[in-house]
Amino acid sequence: MAGGNHPKSSLHNKPPPSSAASASASHRKSRWEPNSSSPKPKPNSNPNPSPKHPSDHPSLLPFPFPDPSPLGPPPPPAYGFHMLERRTIVLADGSVRSYFALPLDYQDFAPRPLDFLHRFPPPLSPGRFRLPDFPPGASKRKYGDDDGSRDDLARQREQLLRNANGLSRISGGEFSAGPSGGTPLKRELVDPPEMRPSKHSRHDGANFSRHSQVDQDALKRAFVNFAKLINDNVSQKRSYLEDGKQGRLHCLACGTGRSAKDFPDMHSLIMHTYNSDNADSQVDHLGLHKALCVLMGWNYSKPPDNSKAYQFLSSDEAAANQDDLIMWPPLVIIHNTNTGKNRDGRMEGLGNKTMDNKIRELGFMGGKSKSLYGRDGHLGVTLVKFAGDQSGFKEAIRLAEHFEKENHGRNDWARVQSQTLGKDDENNANLVKVDEKKGEKRRVLYGYLGTAFDLDKVDFDTRKKAAIESRREYKPPM
Repeated sequence: MAGGNHPKSSLHNKPPPSSAASASASHRKSRWEPNSSSPKPKPNSNPNPSPKHPSDHPSLLPFPFPDPSPLGPPPPPAYGFHMLERRTIVLADGSVRSYFALPLDYQDFAPRPLDFLHRFPPPLSPGRFRLPDFPPGASKRKYGDDDGSRDDLARQREQLLRNANGLSRISGGEFSAGPSGGTPLKRELVDPPEMRPSKHSRHDGANFSRHSQVDQDALKRAFVNFAKLINDNVSQKRSYLEDGKQGRLHCLACGTGRSAKDFPDMHSLIMHTYNSDNADSQVDHLGLHKALCVLMGWNYSKPPDNSKAYQFLSSDEAAANQDDLIMWPPLVIIHNTNTGKNRDGRMEGLGNKTMDNKIRELGFMGGKSKSLYGRDGHLGVTLVKFAGDQSGFKEAIRLAEHFEKENHGRNDWARVQSQTLGKDDENNANLVKVDEKKGEKRRVLYGYLGTAFDLDKVDFDTRKKAAIESRREYKPPM
């Protein structure tokens, strides 16, 4: 075809073309030969030509977006590990526990698709899972950073892997799947102890006392009952005060029989009474805990621990706690009411009528005296009992305060006893004084309000009928 083939060089051994074709070919030159007659391009004088304006290009047609209406509503969200919620529960003993659970409406969601395989890497070996690769610095968060700087799904997934039940961290950043994985669980690595709630931690305060979590009236009854029970038995009281050096200490709240428990020292017994989880006897144990702390002079309002910081209490506060537990109906114990020995060698003393007259002479009404006697006669102790009501309570306190102002109170009597041991009473100015008007000798009386710790000083009948009342919390009947 004419013009269909380009002429070839003579190096190719082809037959020469016809005359007409050769004539036309003489006027044509090969495309590979340089064209001397064609003008040469002029060099560009401007090496940095300005770019063309975008308007020089043809206008682009807008991309047609499809109409989403035929697609219908979006599919419902799928639930999975990322939707687990951390919840807390307060147990019966007041301790707080945390756990993971799905939302309450999880049944309304469709099953999660299988596209989670690209989110979680496959297991390296049966029963082991590798931690997902988080971006650098994902676990670090500076103050003031925007919440969007960290992927929520990655953060929730990391928290789940660290706290999920049945997974424990092992060397290499991997996890072993529970007991079936063959690797023992290490809770200290998955759930550090410092982040773990203690057994008796409280959701509203670390130093929250368990005493305030029970019925206060029931706690008070248990407290005063155990206070009397402890002080009524002299040998039992001594064993507690000696901190178990004379034998193991029995828990009065546990009772006897199969439920009986004993402990080597007071600290162990205090820890048991405070931390008892038996709901039926919790109030009794807390009442015994308070009674034992008052007996030992310790701080019952501070939760006990192994540091034994609860055992540090000032002497004034300890004495105030002991003086608060008074015998009821109220009575005043008066000492040094003996007058000497008779011909038979028996001790004699001031009788009930004589003491009633002396009390009235001092300006106090309503008291009834009872002198105490023993095998050898008068014991030198007289009880002045008052009525178990508001007026009797006030009169008993006034009489006790009278002796205290005269420096003839509880502490003064203890001091006199230590100084006059083995000395002649008749020649002791602290016990006997001469009446300047009548010229007669009279006994110096010492008195104080009877408390639970004085039960061993009264007679059996008074000890049996007496109750224990808190002086601070006393409320007269309406």
